[in-house]
Amino acid sequence: MIVVEDKIQNIKVEEDLCIALGTFDGVHIGHKKLINEAVSLSKSKGIKSAVLTFNKHPFNVLKPEYSIKLITNNKTKALIFESLGVDYVFFLDFNKEFADIEPSTFIDYLCNRFNAKAIICGYNFTFGKYGIGNKDFLKNYQLKYGYELRIIDKVTYNDINISSSLIRKKIEEGKIEDANLMLGYNLFYYGEVVKGKHLGNKLGFPTANLSIPLDLCLRNGVYMTKTYIGDKAYPSISNIGFTPTIKNNERILETHILDINSNINLYNLTIKVEFLKFLRDEKKFSNISELKGRVYKDINIAKEYFQLK
Repeated sequence: MIVVEDKIQNIKVEEDLCIALGTFDGVHIGHKKLINEAVSLSKSKGIKSAVLTFNKHPFNVLKPEYSIKLITNNKTKALIFESLGVDYVFFLDFNKEFADIEPSTFIDYLCNRFNAKAIICGYNFTFGKYGIGNKDFLKNYQLKYGYELRIIDKVTYNDINISSSLIRKKIEEGKIEDANLMLGYNLFYYGEVVKGKHLGNKLGFPTANLSIPLDLCLRNGVYMTKTYIGDKAYPSISNIGFTPTIKNNERILETHILDINSNINLYNLTIKVEFLKFLRDEKKFSNISELKGRVYKDINIAKEYFQLK
Protein backbone atom coordinates (compact mmCIF):
# COMPACT_ATOMS: atom_id res chain seq x y z
CA MET A 1 0.00 0.00 0.00
CA ILE A 2 1.24 3.47 -0.91
CA VAL A 3 0.63 6.25 1.63
CA VAL A 4 0.81 9.91 0.57
CA GLU A 5 0.42 12.94 2.85
CA ASP A 6 0.42 16.30 1.09
CA LYS A 7 -1.68 19.23 -0.08
CA ILE A 8 -4.26 18.25 -2.66
CA GLN A 9 -2.71 20.63 -5.20
CA ASN A 10 0.63 18.81 -5.03
CA ILE A 11 -0.69 15.31 -5.77
CA LYS A 12 -0.83 13.87 -9.28
CA VAL A 13 -1.61 10.21 -9.87
CA GLU A 14 -1.06 8.51 -13.21
CA GLU A 15 -3.11 5.36 -12.54
CA ASP A 16 -6.91 5.21 -12.70
CA LEU A 17 -8.43 5.04 -9.23
CA CYS A 18 -11.60 3.95 -7.47
CA ILE A 19 -11.75 6.36 -4.53
CA ALA A 20 -13.44 6.04 -1.13
CA LEU A 21 -14.07 9.45 0.44
CA GLY A 22 -14.41 10.19 4.15
CA THR A 23 -12.85 11.20 7.44
CA PHE A 24 -12.93 7.58 8.67
CA ASP A 25 -12.19 8.22 12.34
CA GLY A 26 -12.29 4.77 13.94
CA VAL A 27 -12.76 3.00 10.59
CA HIS A 28 -15.94 1.43 11.99
CA ILE A 29 -18.18 -1.15 10.31
CA GLY A 30 -19.97 1.54 8.29
CA HIS A 31 -16.63 2.83 7.02
CA LYS A 32 -15.51 -0.71 6.26
CA LYS A 33 -18.61 -1.34 4.17
CA LEU A 34 -17.72 1.74 2.11
CA ILE A 35 -14.04 0.83 1.74
CA ASN A 36 -14.81 -2.81 0.91
CA GLU A 37 -17.12 -1.54 -1.83
CA ALA A 38 -14.29 0.57 -3.25
CA VAL A 39 -11.83 -2.34 -3.17
CA SER A 40 -14.34 -4.72 -4.78
CA LEU A 41 -15.32 -2.22 -7.47
CA SER A 42 -11.70 -1.43 -8.28
CA LYS A 43 -10.97 -5.10 -8.85
CA SER A 44 -13.97 -5.51 -11.13
CA LYS A 45 -12.76 -2.52 -13.17
CA GLY A 46 -9.14 -3.63 -13.19
CA ILE A 47 -7.93 -0.40 -11.54
CA LYS A 48 -6.44 0.58 -8.16
CA SER A 49 -8.41 1.30 -4.98
CA ALA A 50 -7.76 4.40 -2.90
CA VAL A 51 -8.89 6.03 0.32
CA LEU A 52 -8.89 9.81 0.27
CA THR A 53 -9.06 11.23 3.78
CA PHE A 54 -7.45 13.97 5.88
CA ASN A 55 -4.35 14.36 8.05
CA LYS A 56 -6.39 16.23 10.68
CA HIS A 57 -10.00 15.90 11.70
CA PRO A 58 -11.90 18.68 9.86
CA PHE A 59 -13.85 19.60 12.99
CA ASN A 60 -10.62 20.32 14.87
CA VAL A 61 -9.52 22.73 12.13
CA LEU A 62 -12.84 24.48 11.59
CA LYS A 63 -13.87 24.66 15.26
CA PRO A 64 -10.70 24.23 17.34
CA GLU A 65 -12.41 25.59 20.44
CA TYR A 66 -14.54 22.42 20.46
CA SER A 67 -11.73 20.01 19.56
CA ILE A 68 -12.69 16.35 19.66
CA LYS A 69 -10.51 13.41 20.62
CA LEU A 70 -9.68 10.88 17.93
CA ILE A 71 -10.58 7.20 17.98
CA THR A 72 -7.71 6.36 15.64
CA ASN A 73 -4.59 8.27 14.67
CA ASN A 74 -3.32 8.20 11.09
CA LYS A 75 -0.86 5.38 11.76
CA THR A 76 -3.66 3.15 13.05
CA LYS A 77 -5.96 4.14 10.18
CA ALA A 78 -3.29 3.19 7.67
CA LEU A 79 -2.87 -0.24 9.29
CA ILE A 80 -6.61 -0.89 9.02
CA PHE A 81 -6.84 0.40 5.44
CA GLU A 82 -3.99 -1.90 4.45
CA SER A 83 -5.73 -4.88 6.09
CA LEU A 84 -8.78 -4.14 3.90
CA GLY A 85 -6.73 -4.40 0.72
CA VAL A 86 -6.50 -0.71 -0.20
CA ASP A 87 -3.80 0.21 -2.75
CA TYR A 88 -3.42 3.95 -2.03
CA VAL A 89 -4.12 6.14 0.99
CA PHE A 90 -4.07 9.92 0.65
CA PHE A 91 -3.96 11.95 3.85
CA LEU A 92 -4.82 15.39 2.47
CA ASP A 93 -3.58 18.40 4.40
CA PHE A 94 -6.80 19.76 5.86
CA ASN A 95 -6.44 23.46 6.61
CA LYS A 96 -8.65 26.52 6.24
CA GLU A 97 -7.50 27.02 2.66
CA PHE A 98 -8.57 23.48 1.79
CA ALA A 99 -11.88 23.97 3.62
CA ASP A 100 -12.62 26.95 1.34
CA ILE A 101 -12.28 24.97 -1.90
CA GLU A 102 -15.42 25.16 -4.02
CA PRO A 103 -17.14 21.76 -4.29
CA SER A 104 -16.83 21.82 -8.09
CA THR A 105 -13.08 22.44 -7.77
CA PHE A 106 -12.76 19.48 -5.39
CA ILE A 107 -14.48 17.21 -7.91
CA ASP A 108 -12.21 18.54 -10.65
CA TYR A 109 -9.19 17.64 -8.50
CA LEU A 110 -10.56 14.13 -7.96
CA CYS A 111 -10.98 13.53 -11.66
CA ASN A 112 -7.98 15.35 -13.12
CA ARG A 113 -5.35 14.89 -10.41
CA PHE A 114 -6.46 11.54 -8.96
CA ASN A 115 -7.92 10.00 -12.13
CA ALA A 116 -11.10 9.02 -10.30
CA LYS A 117 -13.05 6.57 -12.45
CA ALA A 118 -15.31 5.63 -9.54
CA ILE A 119 -16.20 7.44 -6.32
CA ILE A 120 -17.72 5.89 -3.21
CA CYS A 121 -18.94 7.89 -0.23
CA GLY A 122 -21.40 7.73 2.62
CA TYR A 123 -24.95 9.04 2.41
CA ASN A 124 -24.05 12.01 4.66
CA PHE A 125 -20.62 12.91 3.26
CA THR A 126 -20.09 16.63 2.70
CA PHE A 127 -17.20 18.55 1.17
CA GLY A 128 -16.11 21.94 -0.09
CA LYS A 129 -16.77 25.45 1.15
CA TYR A 130 -19.41 25.55 3.90
CA GLY A 131 -19.87 21.80 3.39
CA ILE A 132 -22.33 22.42 0.56
CA GLY A 133 -20.97 19.56 -1.55
CA ASN A 134 -22.82 16.29 -0.96
CA LYS A 135 -23.97 13.11 -2.69
CA ASP A 136 -26.40 15.06 -4.88
CA PHE A 137 -23.59 17.40 -5.93
CA LEU A 138 -21.52 14.37 -6.94
CA LYS A 139 -24.47 12.97 -8.91
CA ASN A 140 -24.85 16.23 -10.82
CA TYR A 141 -21.22 16.11 -12.01
CA GLN A 142 -21.22 12.46 -13.09
CA LEU A 143 -22.13 13.20 -16.70
CA LYS A 144 -19.45 15.87 -17.03
CA TYR A 145 -16.60 13.71 -15.72
CA GLY A 146 -17.87 10.21 -16.46
CA TYR A 147 -17.13 8.58 -13.09
CA GLU A 148 -19.23 5.85 -11.51
CA LEU A 149 -20.78 6.89 -8.20
CA ARG A 150 -21.90 4.64 -5.39
CA ILE A 151 -23.49 5.93 -2.19
CA ILE A 152 -23.35 3.77 0.93
CA ASP A 153 -26.42 3.94 3.13
CA LYS A 154 -26.36 4.15 6.94
CA VAL A 155 -25.29 1.13 8.97
CA THR A 156 -27.07 0.52 12.29
CA TYR A 157 -26.38 -1.15 15.62
CA ASN A 158 -29.43 -1.98 17.77
CA ASP A 159 -31.45 0.26 15.41
CA ILE A 160 -29.11 3.20 16.07
CA ASN A 161 -27.06 4.77 13.28
CA ILE A 162 -23.40 3.93 13.75
CA SER A 163 -21.18 6.99 13.75
CA SER A 164 -17.73 7.98 14.97
CA SER A 165 -19.33 10.38 17.45
CA LEU A 166 -21.45 7.59 18.97
CA ILE A 167 -18.42 5.30 19.27
CA ARG A 168 -16.44 8.13 20.82
CA LYS A 169 -19.19 8.55 23.40
CA LYS A 170 -19.17 4.82 24.23
CA ILE A 171 -15.39 4.86 24.71
CA GLU A 172 -15.56 7.91 26.95
CA GLU A 173 -18.25 6.17 29.03
CA GLY A 174 -16.03 3.10 29.40
CA LYS A 175 -18.42 0.96 27.33
CA ILE A 176 -15.63 -0.67 25.36
CA GLU A 177 -17.60 -3.80 24.45
CA ASP A 178 -20.26 -1.67 22.70
CA ALA A 179 -17.60 0.40 20.97
CA ASN A 180 -15.81 -2.74 19.74
CA LEU A 181 -19.03 -4.16 18.30
CA MET A 182 -19.60 -0.97 16.31
CA LEU A 183 -15.97 -0.76 15.23
CA GLY A 184 -15.99 -4.37 14.06
CA TYR A 185 -12.65 -4.98 15.80
CA ASN A 186 -11.15 -4.48 19.24
CA LEU A 187 -10.07 -0.90 19.78
CA PHE A 188 -6.28 -0.89 19.88
CA TYR A 189 -3.20 1.26 20.25
CA TYR A 190 0.00 0.48 18.40
CA GLY A 191 3.37 1.85 19.43
CA GLU A 192 6.95 1.40 20.52
CA VAL A 193 7.74 0.32 24.08
CA VAL A 194 9.55 3.09 25.98
CA LYS A 195 11.40 3.06 29.28
CA GLY A 196 9.34 4.05 32.30
CA LYS A 197 10.19 4.61 35.95
CA HIS A 198 10.52 0.85 36.64
CA LEU A 199 7.97 1.11 39.46
CA GLY A 200 6.15 -1.98 38.19
CA ASN A 201 9.35 -4.03 38.37
CA LYS A 202 9.99 -2.87 41.93
CA LEU A 203 6.46 -3.78 42.98
CA GLY A 204 6.53 -7.17 41.25
CA PHE A 205 4.41 -6.49 38.15
CA PRO A 206 6.64 -5.31 35.26
CA THR A 207 4.91 -3.29 32.56
CA ALA A 208 5.47 -2.45 28.91
CA ASN A 209 4.97 1.31 28.56
CA LEU A 210 3.73 3.22 25.55
CA SER A 211 3.46 7.01 25.31
CA ILE A 212 -0.11 7.84 24.38
CA PRO A 213 -1.31 11.11 22.81
CA LEU A 214 -3.53 13.44 24.81
CA ASP A 215 -5.93 13.78 21.88
CA LEU A 216 -6.63 10.04 21.65
CA CYS A 217 -10.14 9.07 22.75
CA LEU A 218 -9.44 6.61 25.55
CA ARG A 219 -10.79 7.04 29.06
CA ASN A 220 -8.04 7.03 31.67
CA GLY A 221 -8.22 3.95 33.85
CA VAL A 222 -7.65 0.20 33.98
CA TYR A 223 -8.61 -2.18 31.16
CA MET A 224 -8.64 -5.87 30.39
CA THR A 225 -6.47 -6.04 27.29
CA LYS A 226 -4.81 -8.34 24.82
CA THR A 227 -1.22 -7.54 23.87
CA TYR A 228 0.36 -8.60 20.59
CA ILE A 229 4.11 -9.10 20.36
CA GLY A 230 4.65 -9.94 16.72
CA ASP A 231 1.82 -12.30 15.78
CA LYS A 232 1.43 -13.77 19.25
CA ALA A 233 -1.33 -12.51 21.57
CA TYR A 234 -1.05 -12.46 25.36
CA PRO A 235 -3.72 -11.73 28.00
CA SER A 236 -2.87 -8.52 29.81
CA ILE A 237 -4.12 -5.73 32.02
CA SER A 238 -3.41 -2.10 31.20
CA ASN A 239 -3.60 1.31 32.80
CA ILE A 240 -3.95 4.56 30.88
CA GLY A 241 -3.24 7.87 32.55
CA PHE A 242 -0.77 9.97 34.43
CA THR A 243 -0.09 7.58 37.36
CA PRO A 244 -1.15 10.25 39.89
CA THR A 245 0.20 8.34 42.89
CA ILE A 246 3.76 8.88 41.63
CA LYS A 247 3.02 12.21 39.87
CA ASN A 248 3.83 11.45 36.24
CA ASN A 249 3.21 14.36 33.82
CA GLU A 250 3.11 12.26 30.65
CA ARG A 251 0.11 10.22 29.57
CA ILE A 252 1.23 6.59 29.55
CA LEU A 253 -0.27 3.24 28.62
CA GLU A 254 1.22 0.70 31.05
CA THR A 255 0.57 -2.94 30.20
CA HIS A 256 1.26 -5.91 32.46
CA ILE A 257 1.32 -9.11 30.43
CA LEU A 258 -0.10 -11.96 32.49
CA ASP A 259 1.28 -15.03 30.78
CA ILE A 260 4.81 -14.29 29.55
CA ASN A 261 8.40 -14.81 30.65
CA SER A 262 9.20 -11.72 32.74
CA ASN A 263 12.79 -11.76 31.46
CA ILE A 264 11.78 -10.90 27.88
CA ASN A 265 13.09 -7.46 26.92
CA LEU A 266 10.37 -5.49 25.16
CA TYR A 267 12.14 -2.11 25.00
CA ASN A 268 12.05 -0.55 21.51
CA LEU A 269 9.73 -3.29 20.24
CA THR A 270 6.49 -2.24 18.57
CA ILE A 271 3.48 -3.87 20.22
CA LYS A 272 -0.28 -3.68 19.81
CA VAL A 273 -2.61 -3.43 22.82
CA GLU A 274 -6.28 -4.28 22.27
CA PHE A 275 -8.89 -2.99 24.74
CA LEU A 276 -11.50 -5.56 25.75
CA LYS A 277 -13.21 -4.28 28.90
CA PHE A 278 -13.01 -1.20 31.13
CA LEU A 279 -12.40 -2.17 34.75
CA ARG A 280 -12.13 1.07 36.73
CA ASP A 281 -11.10 4.72 36.59
CA GLU A 282 -7.59 5.86 37.35
CA LYS A 283 -7.19 6.63 41.05
CA LYS A 284 -4.68 8.43 43.25
CA PHE A 285 -3.72 6.27 46.21
CA SER A 286 -2.52 7.47 49.60
CA ASN A 287 0.77 5.60 49.35
CA ILE A 288 2.70 3.02 47.32
CA SER A 289 1.53 0.17 49.57
CA GLU A 290 -2.12 0.97 48.87
CA LEU A 291 -1.35 1.21 45.14
CA LYS A 292 0.37 -2.17 45.20
CA GLY A 293 -2.59 -3.81 46.93
CA ARG A 294 -5.04 -2.43 44.38
CA VAL A 295 -2.89 -3.48 41.43
CA TYR A 296 -2.63 -7.04 42.72
CA LYS A 297 -6.40 -7.10 43.15
CA ASP A 298 -6.82 -5.88 39.54
CA ILE A 299 -4.39 -8.55 38.31
CA ASN A 300 -6.39 -11.27 40.08
CA ILE A 301 -9.60 -9.96 38.50
CA ALA A 302 -7.87 -10.05 35.11
CA LYS A 303 -6.72 -13.64 35.67
CA GLU A 304 -10.31 -14.63 36.40
CA TYR A 305 -11.47 -12.74 33.29
CA PHE A 306 -9.00 -14.65 31.12
CA GLN A 307 -9.53 -17.88 33.09
CA LEU A 308 -5.87 -18.14 34.01
CA LYS A 309 -4.65 -20.12 37.02
